[in-house]
Amino acid sequence: MTMPPDVPPQTYALLSLVQAHLRHLDRTDGEYLPVPQWEAAVESAKTVAAVKAPGVAATAEDVPMIVGTGSPDRARRLYTSMPVDDGVAALADESEVALFSYNRRGRLQAANRTALADQARAWYPPAKAIAPMRILDETVWEPVAAATGESARPGVLEAAAGWLVLLTLIAFLGGTAYLALWYFDIV
Repeated sequence: MTMPPDVPPQTYALLSLVQAHLRHLDRTDGEYLPVPQWEAAVESAKTVAAVKAPGVAATAEDVPMIVGTGSPDRARRLYTSMPVDDGVAALADESEVALFSYNRRGRLQAANRTALADQARAWYPPAKAIAPMRILDETVWEPVAAATGESARPGVLEAAAGWLVLLTLIAFLGGTAYLALWYFDIV
């Protein structure tokens, strides 16, 4: 997809995230839809996807709007950063609209049963798609942090997970080498 030249930085960041998810699920790119209801919207050969700005919750009015946007034979996806109300999730399930929630690190996870059928586990986009998310200011994420309790910084174990795996592998290899040397009476 070629990005329109006049989109604001926040819209560009969210379009990059949605495009990466379309490539992951549908294996296709989409075209930008200039719609005023959402921060950004994209239509591909299989899907119409819209994303709400960070801190703006998905409402019951968004479901019929996404159903009425774009071509009628496409699947519908709506992305939000805020927690989804059970009533909105049920309405979206009835309308076959997949609701996904995203966070500042780009993690996308299903927020209703329709989305769960498309993607069972949380998905992290590649670094190229997440890089524009750094454009978004801290003040944009404050309502999200207040609603979800998710801070800007990863937890200690989450941040150190790679190092913990590496240290575990080194300890295992060292232990195996020691046992091999002990078995052959070298040590």
